[in-house]
Amino acid sequence: MLKIAGVTVKTPSELKVGRFDITKSNRAASGKMMMELIATKRRVDVVWKMLTDTELEKIIDTITANKPFFSLEYPDAGGTKTMTCYAGDIITSLWHTKNGVRYWEDVSIGFIEQ
Repeated sequence: MLKIAGVTVKTPSELKVGRFDITKSNRAASGKMMMELIATKRRVDVVWKMLTDTELEKIIDTITANKPFFSLEYPDAGGTKTMTCYAGDIITSLWHTKNGVRYWEDVSIGFIEQ
């Protein structure tokens, strides 16, 4: 299950969780690298293989209404996690219209921790 700003959205086809360190580094006169760990942050990359126009609109409207930062609840090791984040690029491909319903293929969004 995935929740954006408390709103449950369609379960994604793919979800990848990345963790990265933010550091401040420089070299001493001897050439030795010095590094300060500032924080460890997460990035959650989500892909939906197929969304209806209504499902995509719900996701985009929820993100837009809660900019710049909002909560994201997602599955992770050890259970469900919640982070405060912002949305990166929202990438969509128009697939087709069937019975008057427009479908979007390979919708992807990266959520980056604040």
